[in-house]
Amino acid sequence: MGKEIGIDLGTTNSCAAIVEGGKPRVITYKGGQSTIPSVFAIDEKGDRLVGHDAKKQAQLNPTNTVAAAKRLIGRNYHSKTIEKVKQVFTYELVEGESSEVLIKVRDQIFTLEQISSAILRKIREVAEEALGADVDQAVITVPAYFNDRQRQAVRAAGKLAGLKVLRVLNEPTAAALAYGLGKNLNQRIAVYDLGGGTFDISVIDIKERIFEVIATGGDTFLGGVDFDDRVMQWVLESFQKQHSIDLSYDRVAVQRIRDAAETAKIELSSVMRTRLHIPFISKREDGTGLDIDMELSREKLEELVGDLVERTIQTVERIYREAGAARGQIDEVLLVGGQSRMPMVQRRITEFMGKPPSKGVHPDEAVGIGASIMAHSLAGVANNDDVTLLDVLPMPIGINKTDGSMHVLFQKNQPLPDYKSRTLTTSKDNQRSIMLRIYQGESALCSENEILGTFVFNNIRPAPKGKVQIEVTFHIDSEGILNLTARDKQTGQTVESTLKLGKAKDDKPAPEPEKPVAPLPPPVAFTMPQSSMAAAIGGDAPVRPDLTEPTMGTPDAAPAPARPASLPKLASAASSDDSLWGKVTTWFRGLFAGG
Repeated sequence: MGKEIGIDLGTTNSCAAIVEGGKPRVITYKGGQSTIPSVFAIDEKGDRLVGHDAKKQAQLNPTNTVAAAKRLIGRNYHSKTIEKVKQVFTYELVEGESSEVLIKVRDQIFTLEQISSAILRKIREVAEEALGADVDQAVITVPAYFNDRQRQAVRAAGKLAGLKVLRVLNEPTAAALAYGLGKNLNQRIAVYDLGGGTFDISVIDIKERIFEVIATGGDTFLGGVDFDDRVMQWVLESFQKQHSIDLSYDRVAVQRIRDAAETAKIELSSVMRTRLHIPFISKREDGTGLDIDMELSREKLEELVGDLVERTIQTVERIYREAGAARGQIDEVLLVGGQSRMPMVQRRITEFMGKPPSKGVHPDEAVGIGASIMAHSLAGVANNDDVTLLDVLPMPIGINKTDGSMHVLFQKNQPLPDYKSRTLTTSKDNQRSIMLRIYQGESALCSENEILGTFVFNNIRPAPKGKVQIEVTFHIDSEGILNLTARDKQTGQTVESTLKLGKAKDDKPAPEPEKPVAPLPPPVAFTMPQSSMAAAIGGDAPVRPDLTEPTMGTPDAAPAPARPASLPKLASAASSDDSLWGKVTTWFRGLFAGG
């Protein structure tokens, strides 16, 4: 059995940590770095590069360098967030058969799971080198506001990297673990996590070794790269005004400006003014070179990004209300994530709270440290520091109603785990199949939420309409991942269910991916076993003549397990290896072997 580590899979940088001798520490690599850039690339020789090697060549190879893949994972190609990404990222996005986002790199098509698994494999390899031992288990962190599909995709990426994923853990919860373990605290804290690509805020009660999340929320499209983009746009506009040259169509120039903008932003956390100098960014009509050479002040930076900081404060206010917590009831605010180092962020938190934030955790290392503590506990290592985590659902999960609205099954901030059951009935005589779509999101309309899966309950026994009652049980596990089973209430038999990897029938058809050198799986319909199957992939089931939407019967809510006041040990909450994603990801195994 190899060692277990905690992995903070970040949008811009990732890191790993381990517990040794009862103490957690960040794993450092050659050269003393504690982080690995979350970047994947293929160079002109066809070699696959990950981490520092990939980032070094990004300016000269922007179209074949993939950064911030975490923003895309588990998303629908037609979502508004993907439209934003297309405007600022330099690599090419392609629509898959299931409306998932694929990435084209040097005429090869990759899934986001493949890209993320390459980064996770790199982390695993450097950790093994640093530790001098095999690493085969990990807790991987995700933003608290990730939905079911995104969480499942991260779990799939971990399996592709050859890791047993012990748990997918929310980043703010991991930071709270790093802050509170071993201190015997009795506090209510808020974790303000502003990282490279996402923002989360969680209110957490810590009572000795029990960590209970009260409310959580965030924005998976707000982070440090958005701050960089504001500076980049300012530079582009200034250059165009000065020279009447639009550099926004030059991908190499855009990548160089983006890197310079990030460097300037970081420098302005410690100085009041900095210089952006990018030589030979373009040419004059006579062929002579043009440089970008301009000064950026902290005041100007704050003017450019002030609304982004205010968006985080507005979210904090909303989550405090949802938690029923006044500002004075929050004992400490932890700042996590590299972007939280910005003086304006710290100043606004201090103004909002009436006191400065805590210095109790390292902004870059806290999440990885907390993940390692969780991994150590879940690996079954005998110790006296086992903890209990009680988390909540970040956003509602529900099913479609005939009027297009969402019937909510699990409310936002629902304590986890939980169960619900609903009874579906047939709407016509001798109906043999029922279709059920499952959505997640905060809108009242299904069309504005993320589709998690479209299930078909097959081979229903023939009977007059309304006489067959199918009881569907929905189970949300402690990771916030949905599982589903169904049975005939009259006979007690399990109802066979299938899920096709495709889109909802009202979505537009997807084009074939271009030149898929990396083999992608064909669309396949799966039959669910009697055990729970994770409802993880958006899509529609095969349309049959007798297939109809369900008629909702009287809701039968299964009793939800009460939250324990305390537990002696944190049990593993990892989803079964027999889950749907476990089967799907076997298609991709070996694609990055040796990479």
